[in-house]
Amino acid sequence: MQYAPRAHKACRMTSNALQSVPISGPPVSRWFGFFSEFRRDSLGFLLCCHAYGDIVKLPMGRIAGLLLREPDPAMYLLNHPADVRHVLVANQDNYTKAPVPPVESCIFGQGVLHAEGAAHHHQRRLFLPFFHGDHVNSYAGLIVEKAAALADSWQKGRTIDIGQEMTQLTLSIIWRLLFGQDIGPEAVEITQAITTGQHLIKKQYDSLSARILPLWIPTADHREFSHGHRRMNAMIRQFIQDRRANQQHRHDLLSLLLAATDGEGQPLGDDYIRNELVTFLLAGHETTASALTWTWLLLSQSPMVRARLADELATVVGDRLPTAADIPRLRYTKMMWDETLRLYPPAWLLHTRVSRLEDRLPSGVRLPPGARLFLSPWSLHRDPRWFPDPNRFDPDRFSEDAAMHRPAFCYIPFGGGARRCLGESFAEMEGLLIVATVASRVGLRRMDTQPILPNPLMTLRPSKAIQMLVEPVASPENYPTAG
Repeated sequence: MQYAPRAHKACRMTSNALQSVPISGPPVSRWFGFFSEFRRDSLGFLLCCHAYGDIVKLPMGRIAGLLLREPDPAMYLLNHPADVRHVLVANQDNYTKAPVPPVESCIFGQGVLHAEGAAHHHQRRLFLPFFHGDHVNSYAGLIVEKAAALADSWQKGRTIDIGQEMTQLTLSIIWRLLFGQDIGPEAVEITQAITTGQHLIKKQYDSLSARILPLWIPTADHREFSHGHRRMNAMIRQFIQDRRANQQHRHDLLSLLLAATDGEGQPLGDDYIRNELVTFLLAGHETTASALTWTWLLLSQSPMVRARLADELATVVGDRLPTAADIPRLRYTKMMWDETLRLYPPAWLLHTRVSRLEDRLPSGVRLPPGARLFLSPWSLHRDPRWFPDPNRFDPDRFSEDAAMHRPAFCYIPFGGGARRCLGESFAEMEGLLIVATVASRVGLRRMDTQPILPNPLMTLRPSKAIQMLVEPVASPENYPTAG
């Protein structure tokens, strides 16, 4: 699939070297800075910034300067893997996460996604066992069971909204892992609340006026968000209270949290537990659902890739259901999954980092204290220096030999360093097992030929519903080998 950014006045080339002062950047509005261009086409704007070197200055404009009481506020986009590694790993203690918009803070609170310092380290240590090692492998049966049941429920010849189907599938899986029971009719309400929250978060990131407008002012967006947020909160708090009252232990995240203690050895409060449950509920299904949706779209457009995938599944899995033990042998499936995450990383933009002290990046640029840094997997993953012909879907980029010749941190779908995604191992296993299960049972073919562009909300969603025709699964030799 090709992604062609819209034309930008910011795309004029510059010959300034990376170490020159001032650092180069696109021309932007004097008053509104880069926000106007970024809001109009965030993904295209980031790609156009490749023309300005490995570190790009993005002025925030005079209005931001007045609000922040700074003479020339700016953000800096890092386009070189060495600089990204320096910020996320080598000198990570010098960088903290910038304050997030009010809606994002309201949703996640001080859960592991937003906590800093000692609190963040304590939270990661608490959750690591749940999302790694034997714990992760023990979830394989649930994942395959849910995926097989869903695929078998699709009637051949029926058209389905594959994004909606993948969202319901991954939501049903994470709900069982969090609460130890199947999700009911509340699934529709939850997904609608998440979508509403995502749109409002993006709006607050893109617009300073939206960011500073109090949530209690009853705009249409605020009312819709508040309704969904209250309902989700009430649902989760009821789960917490019921489990406390029953003193019933299950092998789920809620029981883990109820049995855990904070840094001072005290039981965790309801607010703390609520924050963590919401964090894993949203991060644990939305990102994987997005990646799976893009996977089926890319496969429907790539007969050669479909044929190689079918051949591997026939060899490794055959007529049975896949298991966790199959994953090391699903090498091409893994390459295809990694290439999907390269083209459409669900976390297309990492949280802004702010420097505590002056720092010198490997590129030679000196950053002042308080510098705000943009780190974008989308931008890194589509840089032709690391991925030639970057818009082309080519799983062979992730062969062992090809990966050895690329620099570290040019591919960061799960971030890096101390804040690397806790659920990476789980997400990878879930994605591979769902692909293997569904692709072994049905064929999926997109009927519409209109291009689908990515919509950069909090995760990278398709811009419109992707309708796919359910067909009988074809044997490898029946796939076309060209086209």
